[in-house]
Amino acid sequence: MATVKFILQSSKDNAPIYARFKDGRIIDVKRKTREIINPEYWNPKTGKPKNIQSANKTTLKHIEEVKTRLSEIETFILEQYRKRNETEIINGIWLDEILTAYYSGGRRLVQLDYLDNYLDYYKTEVLPFRKNRGKRIANATTKKQITIINKINEFVKAGNQRLKVSDWDVSISNKFELFLEGQGIAKGTIGRYIKYPKTIINHAKTLNIEVNKNIDQIKGYTTETPTIFLTEKELQDIQKITFLEPQLQAAKEWLIIGFYTGQRASDLLTMTPKMFTVIDGHTFINLHQQKTKNGVLIPMHDEVKKIIEKRNGQFPPVFSDNIESAKTIFNNHLRTIAKKANINRLDFGKKYDPVNKRFIYGQYPLYEIISSHVCRRSFCTHNYIKVPTPVIMAVSGHRTEKEFLNYIGKDFNDQSKEILQYWKTAQQQPEPETSTQTKTAN
Repeated sequence: MATVKFILQSSKDNAPIYARFKDGRIIDVKRKTREIINPEYWNPKTGKPKNIQSANKTTLKHIEEVKTRLSEIETFILEQYRKRNETEIINGIWLDEILTAYYSGGRRLVQLDYLDNYLDYYKTEVLPFRKNRGKRIANATTKKQITIINKINEFVKAGNQRLKVSDWDVSISNKFELFLEGQGIAKGTIGRYIKYPKTIINHAKTLNIEVNKNIDQIKGYTTETPTIFLTEKELQDIQKITFLEPQLQAAKEWLIIGFYTGQRASDLLTMTPKMFTVIDGHTFINLHQQKTKNGVLIPMHDEVKKIIEKRNGQFPPVFSDNIESAKTIFNNHLRTIAKKANINRLDFGKKYDPVNKRFIYGQYPLYEIISSHVCRRSFCTHNYIKVPTPVIMAVSGHRTEKEFLNYIGKDFNDQSKEILQYWKTAQQQPEPETSTQTKTAN
């Protein structure tokens, strides 16, 4: 028969009270509770405080409180033991967890029914170990999910309510979307953000935590994405300018390299000569993309080769050892460069409004909205139709043709129109002269 008895192991005035849990001869464990008492008021035979009539009010009150809590602890331990799962190992660790659960309002899995507790657990115990297709998820994905968790916590706190995991449904998601809009977050970003809680919360099913049956009805969405790119003429206009400021000149060279390599700034600005690979007498840049972990082999364009040779086999200097800082500086320099080159045609893009603290989409001069991403998009756009799409994708790192076409602002109808235009152009070319002599086949 399972029993709980309380004991003291110290003769000091404020001796901690231990709970000793036994069941037959096999289980006999003890752990410290958070209760304390003067041994003078303790009955070691009964394992309870003495029934004292004469003492000051504070002491008498303390003794009665200890009696009440010890009775509650005993009941709680025996109840948890009775409800235990077959897989639970009953030892000192188990007893320590039960005592902690008593003081904190419930056992860990019960507490995880609450969204704030579950999100804390997910962030520390699940997210660092999550995998996708057998590989640990990228650091960027981890950071993105932590951002979402922080946003959810802000949302719940702003609503002055405590939600359970099972409360998260379409209605709560819609309120979360309105909360994000109120923070000035771009609509396209919100469309991505609202689908992440579903991914995070659905994992609670593996812990036998109840999840709302309608959670899968929550859908993200996309908005019109700017497809800013430089024309070859605009790039040539920039190439003609020699900048006396070393950082502007370096930014110009990185722009040219990006135009002909098609990489994100996080990969572009980390290129080094160690990535050079010579195959059949031709130099390639061999790198693994930070975001996708894809390996890409990029042939070195003559314009890139000129820059490398001018710098004695080196890439231009980067603007900071911190890649995020380097990207920010690069973006600022690109706007300066584009303005000096009069790259002022209007294009659809987003511009940050410091007053409303949000990005505003609209038509702006290109030099106001150009950023490092123009490198990759320009590469994809200019090589589209000229080069087979799978070949471009092998360099850009896109996984599907649909993803690639969406990236450059095209669809399959556009692709058909491009082919038709290509045929029309080809038909306008004079046909090569052919001999009118007729050959006789034997």
